[in-house]
Amino acid sequence: MTNARDKMVSIDSSRDDVRDAIFQSAIELFARRGYYATTIRDIVEKAGVTQPMVYYYFGSKEKLFISCVRELFKKIVKTYENIDTNISFANYLKAFLDVGNDIYADSPESVLLMVNYIHSPEEYPKFKNIKNLAWKPVQMLIDVIGDAKDDGIVRKDIDQITTAIMVFGASTMGKSLHYINKNIADIGFDEEPKYFSGQIQKIILGGILNN
Repeated sequence: MTNARDKMVSIDSSRDDVRDAIFQSAIELFARRGYYATTIRDIVEKAGVTQPMVYYYFGSKEKLFISCVRELFKKIVKTYENIDTNISFANYLKAFLDVGNDIYADSPESVLLMVNYIHSPEEYPKFKNIKNLAWKPVQMLIDVIGDAKDDGIVRKDIDQITTAIMVFGASTMGKSLHYINKNIADIGFDEEPKYFSGQIQKIILGGILNN
């Protein structure tokens, strides 16, 4: 016999499933179509819910987008924060790139949306406090590179900000190109993210010139 507590758990679980369906569908559509070309009707049809459900959980299309981006960036930042900073610089760089690959494997559209939002912010609603979240993974890498410079592992003439942006930017852009090539249009970029990340690591650690 089902007791009251079991019923409450079932109801809460059902609510979570509905919200998650809306959330995931919105991320995919916002990533692929952009904010303005995506309608509530599109999200409703993809998620298999009703319009009142979207308004109940998120209030409006703009609030839904803001919730998607904020929660997405928070999740991404937390994943990067779990990397052990007490490992060698080479291992940290590999772990940093591997985390990006894991995020992409789990939700390709999340990486595409992140890249689109960073590179074309004028095409999306603006809201406060997103800059710190968007910059946080890069800042973590900047700090690690700075420590490596202090320890004599990285050359003193290497700028840690530029290096961190190159690593993070190349990694996320490579995944975006992979997604576009696989899901939208053949652009001749079929390198797997893992291979691409390995090449980034080789370039950063060893350079491209024969010594």
